Amino acid sequence: MQTNVEKLPKSTLKLTVTVPSEKVKQTYEKVLTDIVNGAEIPGFRKGHAPKEMVLEKTDVSSLYGEVVNELLKTYYPQALKEHLIQPIANPKVEIKEFDLEKDFIFVATIATRPDVKIGDFRKSIKEKYENLEKQDKTLNEERLRKGEKLEDTHIHLTVANVIDSIVDVTEVELPEILIEDEIDRMLSRLVNQAESIGLSLDQYMKSQNKTSEQLRGEYKSIAEKNLKSELALSKLVIDEKIEVTDTEIEEMIAASKDQTLMDKMQNDTEKWYIKSVLAKNKLISKLINEAEGENEDDHK
Repeated sequence: MQTNVEKLPKSTLKLTVTVPSEKVKQTYEKVLTDIVNGAEIPGFRKGHAPKEMVLEKTDVSSLYGEVVNELLKTYYPQALKEHLIQPIANPKVEIKEFDLEKDFIFVATIATRPDVKIGDFRKSIKEKYENLEKQDKTLNEERLRKGEKLEDTHIHLTVANVIDSIVDVTEVELPEILIEDEIDRMLSRLVNQAESIGLSLDQYMKSQNKTSEQLRGEYKSIAEKNLKSELALSKLVIDEKIEVTDTEIEEMIAASKDQTLMDKMQNDTEKWYIKSVLAKNKLISKLINEAEGENEDDHK
């Protein structure tokens, strides 16, 4: 296997992989053997029909598709490992050459984690809190002028307040592949929601008087903000040394009384995801307490 890596703008890499023809033939034979072993043809026990007969009844396009998938599944991870590449989204893969008698060549465009620069987020959060207090004070003064009863309120920052304040002082160049991946996820959720009320995506867009291009355009700004906030929070969890113990994870799951969640906990990926969510929640709670505590001290 030969590989070549080219750096592109916005934390994107172009990985070109060439797999020798002999490996292509080996993969083809492996895929064909698997098909033969699973073939059920009248007159033969399962997996015992002659290879030539199975091949005659097999769709060639489907067979070649399986070979390509097997080659990608084998050599893409190897190329990533060779160059110590850690993608943060699904790659965009283009097949350059596929022929059983030739080398297999594919190009993967890969999004990697971009550099995230976060400004004075504590100042940004504190300013947000002070603005909320000013708004509340102005509202109460207006009520007082109107002779209305004043409410004894205490302003609290919301999770959205904190995230917006962090995003406001965060600089990051997002890979286009990452943005497109997030948009696709959002559209997938929309499709599921539309189908739950008996609508197709086309019917939904027609009801909203929107085209697919307009919908993707609207989702793009949302996707960019979501990704920006996710990357910023992940960085701050590390910078602020936020820790989540296994006990905290187990307590959270036990409190939810969700058996499905308990079962998923056996999966390391699911456990990592839950831990990540808890860490971000702890970070946000810490920042809220700091901002509100500082302001309370200022007013003493």
